[in-house]
Amino acid sequence: MTEVLIVGASFAGLAAARELKGRDVLIVDRSPIGAHQTSACALPLRLVRWLGAEESVLYAESRMRVEIGDVQWNVRLPEEFAVIDYAACCLAIAHQTDARFEQIRVVGRDGATVLGSSGERLEADWLIDASGWRRVLDHAGPTRGSHPSLVIGTEDHVPTVAAPQADGFAFYLEKHLLKSGYGWSFPAGDHVRAGVGSFIKEPLQPPMGRLRKRDDLGPGREHHGGAIACIPRDPVVDDVLFIGDAAGQALPVTLEGIRPAVYFGAGAGRLVRSALGGELTSTQARTRYAALHAQHLGGYERLNRVQRWYRWLPEFALKRLATKALGRPHADGGEISFRSTRYLDVLRAEQLPTLP
Repeated sequence: MTEVLIVGASFAGLAAARELKGRDVLIVDRSPIGAHQTSACALPLRLVRWLGAEESVLYAESRMRVEIGDVQWNVRLPEEFAVIDYAACCLAIAHQTDARFEQIRVVGRDGATVLGSSGERLEADWLIDASGWRRVLDHAGPTRGSHPSLVIGTEDHVPTVAAPQADGFAFYLEKHLLKSGYGWSFPAGDHVRAGVGSFIKEPLQPPMGRLRKRDDLGPGREHHGGAIACIPRDPVVDDVLFIGDAAGQALPVTLEGIRPAVYFGAGAGRLVRSALGGELTSTQARTRYAALHAQHLGGYERLNRVQRWYRWLPEFALKRLATKALGRPHADGGEISFRSTRYLDVLRAEQLPTLP
């Protein structure tokens, strides 16, 4: 019996565990901490510093390039973003906790008892599910592959010498590349992370081939892919707290998952710590976590509408939306400043949630 059991050892689970330092915490995951990267791992540099993981930064930049057909925006971001080494970042956060870790594949829950694939039965006063779209502690099951909220993506790590066209953060919103989604190219030290993400279920190798041809990419040395859950689901079920992708908290359209995972993971961790310390009752802590989640539902719904409509939008409509969010494009390559809009302002710039 432990005080807190966290299922999932990626950003959401580790952020919660860091807030619970000093308490009896067990983290379980089917893989070692830092294994199996599933995203491009780009996030605000300020957030990396708050996490105490500066040594994991591979590249940082305050500009990005957005291309739609023959039009290009060179945009100055409101803050620097960084590309990180996934394993190094996860391990850096883990070292700031005093949680125990066990490599266990969780397959479900029997009441308050968490079940492992090898017959393990784990009990705790608090259960936190950070297992991603699999949502293993919910009897209702995972976010299914056919669900429209489950975005799929694939990415190659291409050595820099084999990526001659790579130049800063680049996003390609081009219909000939992908019907409903976009491509990207991020420098990451000695390699470039090039990938595609689709808002609908479609084969990703053809658009990945078109991206390779577009940017004259050589063979990748590493390949990974995954699913991103973008429609919020119940954050509290049967007294279990769900955080990160397990609660559908990745941002739609932008597909940014790390910042929401840390944001809601830290919020859940702080509320559980307050309950364990007697400052809140268990009911109050769970109610406040649900309220924190609910604060952002309107923004998620707006972004999900854009995501649902995206496949039907012609390029001229995409250009209008981009102009509304970013400003007028500069054909001469000059920079413009990023203009925050209600569509993109779901999570504020602050790295810590304001707890209700």
